[in-house]
Amino acid sequence: MAFIKNPPEKLRVESVSVEGETITLAFPSYNSRLVLVHGGDDTLTGRAEVKRSSGPVTLAATGTRAAYRFTPTPAKPAADLSGKWLVSFQGVKPVMGLAQFKQVGNQISGSVQLPSGDTRYLAGELAGNKLSLSTFDGSFSALWLADLANGVLTGKQFAATSKDGSAWTAKRAGGAGIEAVAVEKASGQTLAFRFPTSDGKMISLADSRYKGKVVVITLGGAWCPNCHDEAIFMGPYAAQRAREGLEVIGMQFEYGDDQARAFKQMNSFQARYRLPYPLVLAGQPTPESTKAALGALGPVKVYPSTIFIGRDGKVREVHVGWAGPATGALNVKAKRDFDTVVTRLLREKA
Repeated sequence: MAFIKNPPEKLRVESVSVEGETITLAFPSYNSRLVLVHGGDDTLTGRAEVKRSSGPVTLAATGTRAAYRFTPTPAKPAADLSGKWLVSFQGVKPVMGLAQFKQVGNQISGSVQLPSGDTRYLAGELAGNKLSLSTFDGSFSALWLADLANGVLTGKQFAATSKDGSAWTAKRAGGAGIEAVAVEKASGQTLAFRFPTSDGKMISLADSRYKGKVVVITLGGAWCPNCHDEAIFMGPYAAQRAREGLEVIGMQFEYGDDQARAFKQMNSFQARYRLPYPLVLAGQPTPESTKAALGALGPVKVYPSTIFIGRDGKVREVHVGWAGPATGALNVKAKRDFDTVVTRLLREKA
């Protein structure tokens, strides 16, 4: 048994195997794994195999036995960064986000909500005026570095395959906030599709199972970290409200043309979160593919997104994005808003 710690999260590794001096930490739901060899001097060396939009990627990986994340004896922190910060990425298309930090001594945990989703759990330290944060969930990884000067954070954010990083700044948010989930009202259109599950069964909203029911369609993919966070909520919720007439369909958009591989990963994703509803393979996560699958409701802008369909079979709302548990109050609001829509639709007559 092994765990990945991004405090306060303690994430259990899906599969662990040891052969001689080699340990393999596998994440079937992401189709990724770490293969590490013990060097006998409290170090591990090996590789990380992850799936990206361009295909499989292999990265060098090392590990060192340590009780700290960045430095053994960090300098006294220059400030307390606890609270909300407005984050800005400058570029051709500037991006704004909201960071929420909690600091105890040198140690900092938090998350950043961006229009494309949240960063999940970031953890690290403030040593003097230098901020270091990182996260890893078995597939998605990121490193955030910044210097604090005159109340402003200035630094770079690196993804696993990034060499140059993305420049970012942040300042105290004050009373400013951000909407993690965008709500789009639908004009009562209908949605027609027919897609397969991994066992070859074709699923359609025209099936008798969905007649007169409230149907929630999640738009996601097993490659998407925020979709994993949404599944943690969606599985129990779907089971809890099924007797009231709620049905859920997971519409998955997976990378690559290998359907067998996609179905295998979907099955691992479904098993990991014990999802009581069907997952269908609807295409690939490209604008063209999602537009073809969703018609006028496409393309998918953010993963995950959610389509709410009333008992009359008409689309009522589309929620774009999700705020995961790392975002605290934003996650509470996302779940509350989701429940409000479902409850309202369940009270309607067919």
